[in-house]
Amino acid sequence: MVHGKNYLQNHLAVYKYSMEIFPKIVVVAGQTASGKSDLALRLAQEFDGELICSDSMQVYRQMDIGTAKPTPDVQKIVPHHQLDLIDPDESYSAGKYARDASSIIEKVAARKRLPILVGGTGLYYRALMYGISKIPSIPEKHRKKVTGWHSEHGTYYCWKELQKLDPEGAVRLHPNDTARILRSLEVVLSTGTTLAEFQQDKPFAEAKYSFHAVALEWERDVLYERINQRTHIMLESGWITEVEKLLTRYSPELKPLQAIGYREVIQHLQNKLEWGVMVKEIQKRTRQYAKRQMTWFRKENNIGWHKPDDID
Repeated sequence: MVHGKNYLQNHLAVYKYSMEIFPKIVVVAGQTASGKSDLALRLAQEFDGELICSDSMQVYRQMDIGTAKPTPDVQKIVPHHQLDLIDPDESYSAGKYARDASSIIEKVAARKRLPILVGGTGLYYRALMYGISKIPSIPEKHRKKVTGWHSEHGTYYCWKELQKLDPEGAVRLHPNDTARILRSLEVVLSTGTTLAEFQQDKPFAEAKYSFHAVALEWERDVLYERINQRTHIMLESGWITEVEKLLTRYSPELKPLQAIGYREVIQHLQNKLEWGVMVKEIQKRTRQYAKRQMTWFRKENNIGWHKPDDID
């Protein structure tokens, strides 16, 4: 449902007033480049809130420009949480995010401030609100089978096998995304259930928190142009230098360095992609990601969609 002008401000004013009675949070969700961070910042300033970021890439230190992480100056305006938690060679799960974010929400609410969850990682949002099903341990025989395929035939072969067993999962993954492909294969081989099915299952019938969720709905062509322009701005802001510094400490094969944009910048630095091709590839992968995000968040019936012009 798309709400009209002033609905959001009026509703949140009442919502913040009732915080003393019921523990509630606001969720600002939606697609990349849709203006989530700006909207969440404005809401935090107007309603005495603190931002709890739910972006699986912004948890990494030293990866700032390519993840559109709020700048240090922006972070000084209102408190930001769940940024810069780990180094690129460390791991951080949705389950860990849910536990950490829950603790932060309780502390923010105890300060009589409004917790505002902002980000585009749908799995983090779902893990926090509804929990995620625990995936059974992978039997060693299945793990060895998958690693054997990879050792003998490579990542692309494994991706083709995933296409046979989990076509929808394979479509969501790049053929070079080794870690996710192998994990998806292990899960579907050992359980007969796809990884996405586990992730979308909601162990809790009701949300853990009373919440009000909003998202900005752009016309597709307008959003895609915003994505294209943001790519240029990121590159002009020093993205290449950021990646060069990362490569002095980390392998280009690390999972975070295979993320959207980072992989293309690395390929450019390796003389595998010309500048113009690199830019177009980043823009294309980002648009594809935005499409997947829309599909994910459209399944969440509790999100109120707002036209950008509705937000003064």
